[in-house]
Amino acid sequence: MWVRQVIILVVTFLIAFLTQNSFLGRLGLPGSTPDLILVSVISVALAYGSAVGMMYGFAAGILVDLAPSTEGVIGVNALLFMAAAYFVGRALDPRDRTVPLIIGLTAGTVGAVILARGVIDSVLGQPTVVWGNMAGLILSGAIYAAFLAPLVVMPVGWFAQKFTPEVAV
Repeated sequence: MWVRQVIILVVTFLIAFLTQNSFLGRLGLPGSTPDLILVSVISVALAYGSAVGMMYGFAAGILVDLAPSTEGVIGVNALLFMAAAYFVGRALDPRDRTVPLIIGLTAGTVGAVILARGVIDSVLGQPTVVWGNMAGLILSGAIYAAFLAPLVVMPVGWFAQKFTPEVAV
């Protein structure tokens, strides 16, 4: 049971990480870079619940923080991904999940994480935070997440129901 779940989670992370770093990061889109890893954390929290989502978010955040292309303090992404997974996993009853609600929740969560990352980075003294650009970054990140949500949340939920029905929410 747990082996299939771990395989699904590892494959989900690898696909999200490789796609974000090799393709989405190089598109040159205006505003922020689409955060496919955060959308995958949200999709895992919706598919398996907040506890598994938090573990996945922590692991994904630490791996993203340790990646060579990441700058900043190690652990910030892990904290933010874990908090996002907790709140998303608790926000919706599994019976009330509709596509527009999932898209809105994903976009709002990504916007909140971008704002929280800006606040944490500025408190920690990172020089990369420019508050004049924050509104555009939040808006573009939320729009990109709204476009990515149906492409990520629905397949992850389907794989969770198909291959691990005993633990899927």
